[in-house]
Amino acid sequence: MDADELSAKLAPEAASTLMRAGSFLSAYELIKSEIVDKVHDFFWCGFQGGVHQYDERRYGDSVLALNPRSRYLASCAWLVDMRALTDRQVDTLEEIRKHRHEIAHELPKLLVDPEFEVRSDLLLAAVECVRCLGVFWGSIEAGINSDFDDVEVDYEGIKSGPYILMEYLVSIAGLGEELNIPSTAQEKDSAV
Repeated sequence: MDADELSAKLAPEAASTLMRAGSFLSAYELIKSEIVDKVHDFFWCGFQGGVHQYDERRYGDSVLALNPRSRYLASCAWLVDMRALTDRQVDTLEEIRKHRHEIAHELPKLLVDPEFEVRSDLLLAAVECVRCLGVFWGSIEAGINSDFDDVEVDYEGIKSGPYILMEYLVSIAGLGEELNIPSTAQEKDSAV
């Protein structure tokens, strides 16, 4: 790497590298919560003494048994069985997980190596995975919540909180046009 490449990488305008890195790290945490935490929460069975209770035996048999070494991968496998995700999406989620670790553990390299960039394709794929998970969890909520009785629900139109946050992360990472999301600057202009 020559001095000009390093200078360009560290220029104040290159703050987008850090924005994308932060967006990617945040996206992964959202995904992990949507997968690990919500799958575990699916086995919630009430309160006892003010403490949440879970059917840990059923959770272990239905989820953890699918991959005893990793709650994350076991939860992904369960979500595939439930048709919330596809095998291909789980493969992509594994790439996202690996790239997240690369970014988190090699942040200085990200700042100085012109060859090492945040993978925008994986950030955009993360948005689609979170959308699918939001539709899945939303459909379960609609199915058990009496407020939705006799209401026609557009399941594909569900936008969960994590999905809306993912749209925002993609927007601040400068990739909003890929999803037809107005940039924050465009939103301010249209609000005036």
